[in-house]
This record gives sequence, structure tokens and C-alpha cells, in this order.
Amino acid sequence: MYNLSEAYKTIGPDFQHELWKGRIACAVSDLERAMKTNQLRDTLACYTFTLVRRGHLTMEAGGREITIHQGEMFIYLPGFPLRILSVSPNYEAIVLLVDEGMTYETTAFRNLVRASYYPIVQYGKPKLTLSPDDARLLDDDITAIRRHIVRPTPFTDEVLENLYSVFILDFVDIQEHSLHPNHISRRTEDLFISFYALLRQNYTQHHDIAFYADRLSITTTYLSRIVRQVTGRTVVEYINQMLAIEATWLLSSSSLPIAQIAERLSFSDTASFSKFFTRMRGQSPRAYRNG
Repeated sequence: MYNLSEAYKTIGPDFQHELWKGRIACAVSDLERAMKTNQLRDTLACYTFTLVRRGHLTMEAGGREITIHQGEMFIYLPGFPLRILSVSPNYEAIVLLVDEGMTYETTAFRNLVRASYYPIVQYGKPKLTLSPDDARLLDDDITAIRRHIVRPTPFTDEVLENLYSVFILDFVDIQEHSLHPNHISRRTEDLFISFYALLRQNYTQHHDIAFYADRLSITTTYLSRIVRQVTGRTVVEYINQMLAIEATWLLSSSSLPIAQIAERLSFSDTASFSKFFTRMRGQSPRAYRNG
């Protein structure tokens, strides 16, 4: 998947001032920039928080059509299928993007994962409707991050990590006082979040449910029940989605031979990889690359 630096190379050199050392970026988006998201083809390895200031944006996210209005925040998760369908002419949003690698390094990691997945776990949609005060608070947090990116100082690294942690903690606090959880228990939520975090780090090497269940100290049956209860999907579907996205990216963005891609994704041989890709994408790896 594209890391943050590669993503910014794709969208063009005019926006490099928004990016800090390939780790964190902050952008003000309009209609034109929002549509550029489709160039990345749901292969972005970063967490993204989009707060709509004006207008609205409609997208297909995770197989569902979602409209994000003024005062709402959309949370993008690494590898989450996404396609922008339409954008209102007056659309404006402030967007915080954090590379997945930086995420694992920060003390706010657990809070970030919970903040990112909570709306999906509890409501099935990766968006959050904010009160005017809460929207202003998060807008101020992201704007402060943007200010320190575009006007760096010798202390920018430390300042950005601290401001990022403040944003995440403010976001978690807003969730705590504004959302009313449904039937999903906190233990179920925590186990699902832990599973997805493990999946993001291990899916290219481990395709089997047993690996994730063992790491979580639960049975495969229990893990399957949790994932289906939260999302309506299976563990295998999640693993296959990640593999298909990574395979698509490698085929389109690299010149690696198909056999090497199969090996990199831990398939037993090229034939099994080709069979998997054809089932997931409707055409063979070779046909996709040459198309």
C-alpha cells in the first residue's frame, strides 16, 4: 500500500509543504482535491481524519454509500475500500493524515485505534456527527498541527507528536460523552480492535484464523463470532480484502514479477495466488497488470 510519502508523490508536488518527513500531513481539501483521492485506489497505509467545514461529500466506503455533511468527521482506516462518488461545489474540509508507521510509534496508539474503529464497531459507519463546539475543538487541534507543519522550527518533531496526541485524546473524549453505544460490549469492542490491529501488521505473512486467535488468547470460533457480530463479515473476508488490496497495489505500482508478488504475500505458489486474485478481482494478475 502507499505510505504517506508515496501518496503525496501521486497527488503532485504542489502539496509537499503539507507533509512532515513522510509521517504526518494536514491539508485543506476542496472539490478538486477530494476527487484526487480516487487515484490512490483504496491503497493508502495511513489513518485519515476528514472534518467537513462546508458542503458535503458522498463516497462508497466499505461497500456502503455514505454522505459526510458539515460538522461531521470521516475516519479512514489503512486499507479501507473507498471511492469518492460526488462532492458539492462549496465543499471544504480540513484533513489530518498520519502514516501507519508513525501510529505504531506513538504513546497514543491504543487511543488512536479505538478512536478510529469505534464508529464502525458501534454504528457500522466510519463517520461521527459532532456538536458545533466539538467540531470547533477538533478543527482547532488539526489547524494547530497544520500551522507547525507549514512553519517548522527545530522543535517541530516533538511539537507534532504532542499535538497529535492531544487531538486523539480530544477525539476519544468527544466519543465518550457524545455517543451512546449499542449492544456491542466493551470486551467485544476491544477484541475486535485488537484483531484488526494485528491483521494490519501480519496479513501478508499469516492468512489463517488460528494465528490471530492464538495471539488474542481466544478460540477461532470465538474470534469468528466477534468479527461477525461487529461487522457482519468473516475473519477470512477481512484477511482476503487486505491481501487483494496489497496485491492490486503491487501489480499496478511495481515491476515485480508475479511470482515474487505471490511469495511476498506468502502464497504457496504462483498458481494459488493467481487463483485467489482472479476470484477477488475478476481477472488474472497478468490481465490486470496489462489492462
